[in-house]
Parts: sequence; C-alpha cells; structure tokens
Amino acid sequence: SSYVVFGSSSGFNASLNLSSLDGSNGFVINGINSGDFLGTSVSSAGDINGDGIDDLTIGADGASPNGTPIAGSSYVVFGRNSGFSAGLNLSSLDGSNGFVINGINSFDSLGRSVSSAGDINGDGIDDLIIGASNASPNRESGAGSSYVVFGSSSGFNASLNLSSLDGSNGFVINGINSFDSSGSSVSSAGDINGDGIDDLIIGASSADPNGQYRAGSSYVVFGRSSGFNASLNLSSLDGSNGFVINGINSDDYSGGSVSSAGDINGDSFDDLIIGASNASPNGQYQAGSSYVVFGSSSGFNASLNLSSLDGSNGFVINGINNDDSSGRSVSSAGDINGDSFDDLIIGASSADPNGQGYAGSSYVVFGFGFTTAATTNEDTAVTILARNILRKYTDVEGERLTINDFTNPTNGTLTFNDNGTQDNPSDDFFTYTPNANYNGTDSFNFTVSDGNGGSISSAFNLNVKPVNDAPVAANDRFTTSFNTAVSIQASTLLANDTDIDSSSLSITGVSGATKGIAVLNNNGTQDNSADDFIVFTPTNGFSGNAKFNYTISDGSLTSTTTVAIAVGANITGTNRNDTISGTPGDDKICGGNGNDTICGGKGNDTISGGNGKDTIYGGKGKDILTGGNGNDTISGGKGNDMLTGGNGKDKFVFASKEGTDTITDFRKGTDLIGLSGGLTFGQLSFCGNNILVTSTSEILAKLTGINTTNLTASDFITA
Repeated sequence: SSYVVFGSSSGFNASLNLSSLDGSNGFVINGINSGDFLGTSVSSAGDINGDGIDDLTIGADGASPNGTPIAGSSYVVFGRNSGFSAGLNLSSLDGSNGFVINGINSFDSLGRSVSSAGDINGDGIDDLIIGASNASPNRESGAGSSYVVFGSSSGFNASLNLSSLDGSNGFVINGINSFDSSGSSVSSAGDINGDGIDDLIIGASSADPNGQYRAGSSYVVFGRSSGFNASLNLSSLDGSNGFVINGINSDDYSGGSVSSAGDINGDSFDDLIIGASNASPNGQYQAGSSYVVFGSSSGFNASLNLSSLDGSNGFVINGINNDDSSGRSVSSAGDINGDSFDDLIIGASSADPNGQGYAGSSYVVFGFGFTTAATTNEDTAVTILARNILRKYTDVEGERLTINDFTNPTNGTLTFNDNGTQDNPSDDFFTYTPNANYNGTDSFNFTVSDGNGGSISSAFNLNVKPVNDAPVAANDRFTTSFNTAVSIQASTLLANDTDIDSSSLSITGVSGATKGIAVLNNNGTQDNSADDFIVFTPTNGFSGNAKFNYTISDGSLTSTTTVAIAVGANITGTNRNDTISGTPGDDKICGGNGNDTICGGKGNDTISGGNGKDTIYGGKGKDILTGGNGNDTISGGKGNDMLTGGNGKDKFVFASKEGTDTITDFRKGTDLIGLSGGLTFGQLSFCGNNILVTSTSEILAKLTGINTTNLTASDFITA
C-alpha cells in the first residue's frame, strides 16, 4: 500500500495514524495482486497532465502484468481539487484519473525506482522517469533500463505500452553492461548545467567503472528542447549531452540512491547528491558515503571521478560507524531552515543510535555559502537576502557591515527593503523583478560599507531562466455567400496570432460553431500543419453573423479565439424603384426592373442592376458589379472591383485610394468615367489600358480592350 497525507495549515498532532485517513486528510492506495510490492518506490510526478495540479507515481516492481512474471508496473494518479475517497483502487485508473505503465519483459522489475523527471524536453509540462533495473537491453543481462515518459496536456489512455515510446512521447535509456543495474535509482537532477531545462540522473549501483567491481556509476542526462530519439545509449554521453559519475572503490555501490540536491551552495545552479551506502570511509566498514556534485554552467567532461571532488566542485559526506549504511537514501530537503540555501537529508538505515541496533539515523546537512548570484524564472520576481551577500565580507574592527548603495540592473528593476529596521541589516532584502518576457543574464553593482568610511563595491549576477509563454490567438473575420461553404487556410488564421517564444504554431481544434459547422482538415498530412485548413459551412438558408472558435498550440500551451463569418444573402428586387442594402457578407443582389439604388456594403458582393436606370455602389470588398439594361451609374467603392456596364450609356465612378477597378466593356463615345473626391482629369496620366493618378502612380482603373492614351477630357465627368 501507499499512503497520501494531505498538507494542512491548521497543524498536526504529534503522531498520525494511517488508518485515520478518510479522504479529507489523505487516502490509501492499495496494491492489486499478491506479490506486486506496490510502494517499492513513490514520488511526486510533478504536473504530468498539465492541468495545474500535481500528480503522483507509485512503483510496483513485483507486479506481473498481462501474465508476464515480475515485469513490474508503475501507476500514475492524477491530482484533482474535487477530492478523494478514503481509498483508491488502482484498477479504476482509466486515463481520466490516472494510468498504468506496465513493464515489457519478464523480471524487468519496472518501478524499482520512480521519480518526476522535471521538464526534460522543455515543453512546459513535467515528465516522468521509471527505472527497470533488472531489464536486459541489447542482450546485456541485468544491464537495466530507464524509461522517460513525456507529460502531455492532450491526455493519456488507461495504460501506456513502453515499447511505443518513439522519441515524441518519451524514450528509453538502456544500461551498458550486464548486471550494471542501471535504473536502480532515478531522479530529476534539477538544472545542473544552467541551460534552463531540467536534467536527469540515473544510478547504476552495480557497475564496474575503472575495473572496480560494483563501485557503481551514476549517469547525468542533460535535458534539451531539440528532442530525443527513441532510445539513448549511456555510452554516448560525452559532456555535451550528459556525463558519467564513477564510484571509487569496489563494492561501494555508488548510485544506489541519487537525487537533486537543490542549490546547496547558493551559486544559482542545482547540485546533485549520490549515495554509496556500502562505502568504507576512514576504515569504517560500510559506514557509507554520500557525494555532492556542484552544478555549473562552465560545462562537464564526459566523466567525473568522485575522488576528484575537492570542495570547489563538490564534497563527500562520510558515514560515522561500521555498518551504518549512510547514503542508503539521499534527497534534497528543500530550505528547511529558511536561510535561502537548500539543505540535504541523508539516510543511514543501519545505524545504531543510543545503542538501539539498526534503529537507523537520518542526517540533515544545511546548505551554506555566500550569495553572489540568484536565479529566477521569466516574469518572476526573486528575493535576495542582504545577509547572504554580506557573508562574503569581514571587517577587521568588527564593525557592522551594511549595503548602502546599489545600481539598477539593465533588464529589470531592483528595490531594497530594510524591513522597517533601519539599523539592522540582518533582515534587509532586495527584490529583483525581470522585465516582462525577458530571459538571460543581468546584474547590479552594490557597495558594502562599515559606516566609518570603509567601503567596497562588487557585482551581483542574475540568471533569468526562460519560461514558455502561452501563444496569443487574435480574432479573425471572413465572409461567404448564401448557402456557400468557405475554406480558410490555417496559415491565414495564424498570420495574426503570436507567441513571444515560438514561431511554430498549429491549430489543434475547432469548437463553438454557431449558425453552421466548422471542420478542421489536415489535408492528409497529419504531421504537417502548414497545409491544414478549416471549412465552415453555414446553416442552409441562413444569412447573417455566424462564428466558430479555433485553438492554437505551441506544443505545450494553448489559446482560443473566435472567427466571425458574415454570411451573405440572396436579394432580388421588385419591378418598382427599389433601394436595396446588402449584408456584411458576400451578397448576391439582383435589382430586377425599375430604377434601383443598390449598396452592397461589406463583403465580396455580386450585384446586377437588371433593367432600368440603376445606381450601384459596391462598398468594401472585391465586388462584381453589372449594370444590365439602362443608363447606369456604377461605383466599386473600396476594393479591387470588376465593373460591367451592359447596355445603355453608363457612368463608371472612381476616387483615389479606393483600389484598382477593372471596366470590362467601356465604350468610348457612349460611356463616361466619373471622377469623385476632388479628382480631376488634369491629375491623371495614361499608359496602355491603365488610368493612373500622376502624383502617386496609383492605378485608378484598368479598361479591358481600351488604349487609354486615346481618351480625352470629353470621356470624363465630375461625379
């Protein structure tokens, strides 16, 4: 069984009886079958499904899923704010509340170790790592494997087949040599190399580095946003993609426990801790040792020998007495004493405190250092305690030191707060707030003074890690004709959508259609969103304003916006003198008989005057206007319009800066060109079939089949 105990701000008693968990204060998760050994390992899974609530993972390395003996299983239980019952049945996991991950082969022992992997692929969603230390990849018996499962906001099935990991949804990390037991311990390593993406550490406690039998090795795999293949060979780690940390002596079993150490030395880089519970330091047989390796942005070699730790790159913490097994379990303790330095906890499970044989001990080691740098995430303020800066400085007269001057950073703002105690620097602090959406390095200078004329200046460095920002989808507007579907390219919709972090956006879905149906089509190329399009089909017989929503994604975060569709109308006039106004959509209008006045309005309209002396105004849009029979007046309005006079003496009206219209049937000596908006014949020039505004070279109109150089002032009229 595994027990979840809820945190509480109302306090706890001195002891908690697990049988009292009733769903309000926690709950129990029971194994399914005999011999499953559920709870062999447990861990937070981070937020693996991207719903804003943390999840958890539980290993059952003795499980025999699908009749495969001791293949092992791991279970992911999704967090939720709707509450839990007193007990959770793992067989009820169906993808909506969690899922199961089953081992592949007999005796793999998947779930021997489980952990959150942080966000190793940089997509903004936490990932998961699971160790199968008895697996035999590449015919190397017991070499061990570890599986990384990428988090996803698009959901999971009730079960995940590890053999389906292909680099897009996760990958496998295989051990190198037989009986290495790679995956005996797994953990997120935090961001040990300072590149803004989480890293992994995998223990192979039975490896034989440098000919030292069972000295053990640990492997650090750097996270990256450029993707992973379906499998990673640990022998390929070369310092650029990760590195190996080798144990020192035979039978140390280094890597039996591994963990991020947080930032124990205050240099703004995450550190590592590795347990070697069988080590025999200072002649104390199997007293155990734990090794802290400092993170760094200056790079790592392909391998690191623990014997090289000298205080500048890490240090060793040795057990005390024979058979203590110190380092059997190691972990970051967070900042348990509130001094802004992360602390450590180390388990010595076989220690004999107070003469109690094998009662066991745990040791908390406080982080310590002087702060010369701080790290924060993009768009997130960070507090810097003055006392941690002042630790670096001493005064021979023993005078109190204070920070009395500082400069503003280049890429953010800095405020100083004396916490209401002007003469007490111990509780002073700075608050640094990076500029919106900024990531990268920054710094400020400060001056330390003893209050009696002595001072020294120095610099404080800041590292702002990038954080994936959500894309911003902007509203769009389109038109279509009555009873006519409209196809909209995804690239057209995405043209006004933005993402400060990425230019790679795709449309993931459509929803909320009103007065019609919207369908997203991938054009038969599922993995290529560049040729996707959406077809909106208005409701039969509808004319007016319709809409649908579409959602964009940058691969992690999403944004949804609305597309307004103006659906045009079919309008037919009477035999009288009609006044007809179109809709904002793509209208089809026929004036019929009579001297009609027709205004298309917005949209790409098709208008025919019919019989009579008609006045037609296209309005905004790319319109097709036909006068029909009679002496008609036709004005395209804004947009590149197509104008046909038809029979009769027609007048075509133009104004500057309203687009380039085409007259299909101009007849010199019969039809006229009307100039409006203050435009005069003297402002025009002529070239081929084009009429131009001389001062701007704007093409006012194109006359099909007409050499405009033959036109004279008599062909024009002021409209």
